[in-house]
Amino acid sequence: MQLKKYHIWLLSILSGLLMGMAWPVNGVVGLVFIAWIPLLFVRDFVRNNPEQFSRGAMVLYSYVTFLIFNLYTTWWVAYSSIEGGLMAFLLNSLFMSLVFGLAHIIDKKVFNKRAGFFVLIFFWLSYEYLHMNWELSWSWLNLGNVFSENPNWVQWYSITGTLGGTVWVLALNLVLFSTIKKFIRSDKNIIAVIPNIIVAVAVFVTPLLFSNSLLKEDLPKDLPTVNLLLVQPNVEPYYEAYELNSNQLVHNMLSVVREYMDDSTELVITPESTIERSMWEHKMQRYSAIDSIIKFVGKNPQLDVLMGVSTRRAVGENEEVKAYARSFIKGKKELFYYKYNTALFISDNQPLQFYHKSKLVPGVERLPFAAYLKPIQKFAIDLGGTTGSLGTSDEPKTFDFGNNRRVSPIICYESIYGELVGKFSSYGGGFIAIITNDAWWYESPGYRQHFSIARLRAVENNQYVVRAANTGITGVIDNKGNIVSVSEFYTKTAIKAKIPLNNTPTYYAVNGNYLARFSLFMVGLMLVIAFSKKLRKE
Repeated sequence: MQLKKYHIWLLSILSGLLMGMAWPVNGVVGLVFIAWIPLLFVRDFVRNNPEQFSRGAMVLYSYVTFLIFNLYTTWWVAYSSIEGGLMAFLLNSLFMSLVFGLAHIIDKKVFNKRAGFFVLIFFWLSYEYLHMNWELSWSWLNLGNVFSENPNWVQWYSITGTLGGTVWVLALNLVLFSTIKKFIRSDKNIIAVIPNIIVAVAVFVTPLLFSNSLLKEDLPKDLPTVNLLLVQPNVEPYYEAYELNSNQLVHNMLSVVREYMDDSTELVITPESTIERSMWEHKMQRYSAIDSIIKFVGKNPQLDVLMGVSTRRAVGENEEVKAYARSFIKGKKELFYYKYNTALFISDNQPLQFYHKSKLVPGVERLPFAAYLKPIQKFAIDLGGTTGSLGTSDEPKTFDFGNNRRVSPIICYESIYGELVGKFSSYGGGFIAIITNDAWWYESPGYRQHFSIARLRAVENNQYVVRAANTGITGVIDNKGNIVSVSEFYTKTAIKAKIPLNNTPTYYAVNGNYLARFSLFMVGLMLVIAFSKKLRKE
């Protein structure tokens, strides 16, 4: 098939548009199974006509595709900062195009075009995994997230995680591409491609049938339960959160609690940054805002409270001072401390417990590569929550609220990391509580996408997920990813819920992203083969 240059550009643009049009929350998800086909035709033409293209042509064409994809799906990131949003779009698109271009080169030079099916899948899985685990992490557009509005399709995420969805998307695109290509080459002889069509149908239908069988598996009836109150205080994060003092913010929160709680309420969950002012952890009880909550719990001893706050901790004398530490002068001595985005657990007659957010938003909560770039951390984008370079917890932590019932505290951005959330489940968490502040997204797809992705965490862990969001969306999601109840955005309200706790971790929760680890091994093997072939030629 002969293509002119403008055909190549149009196909590259078409792939980007189809990828975006498939994306939740308003997308047509089925488009994702054909979205890569135009780009695959571009790759095929470039590969078969090397004399017409420069060495980096495939990176350039795919960059157009992925830039459109990024802009179409996450344009709302620019609400925080036009400059920061542009940087995110340009860099994320570049990473994607470099991976696609490298897979193209390895397939062509090492395997002589015969292993393209596997090369692209292994490289893309490796990319998504590495992009989840470095300091510029932005995993929002991992392909498996596309099914967040269709959790009934992917109940097998409890085995594979969202990376299984990535395999499904790429595999079906590659099968359909090869089918169309064979159909064209056979002078449009439908008989010639019947085996390909059968394979394509099998690749599409088999995961759906498996998912349907898993849907029929219910949670045991005798599981422990908890009565929750999810609070949505509806505080404007850019102005009210800073203009109101901590006591006023807590008064606002407790007024909602008093209005909606009843004698059965056992656990109150409030959003990320319920108290914006940073407080020293070693003297939390001395802050009047915290003391008022402790006294409230004391008067209602059946209640525990899980809430989002901003805290800080002094660096010990013999403790290593890390790159993200902050400092202040006391007398003539420079002292260091860490600041945290914290989940605080308050229980009657028990010490306060802390979990520090461990997956931080690049450029907002942590300056990437802080050891080298610390002088510019003052330019961190303010998204209305805790900003600047923050410290983290070294490992997941769950909170016990009685009778060996434990909750997994997930703070905002952490909820897009399936492997991380699964670790909380393997640490004994019986349900997932996401505390977040999504107000900075305003009326955009951003906060709706964030809620939607939480549905996949429910499927992966076979557990209920609850969300307490400052301005919304607060809600309850069952273990199959179905929405049980939700709040309206920008309303002051609360949701009462009684949910079961499932303390049995899924295969995925225990084993994490094993598909990616295998893919990394395969990519490493391919690169070794490529290097060996080059040495032999020399």
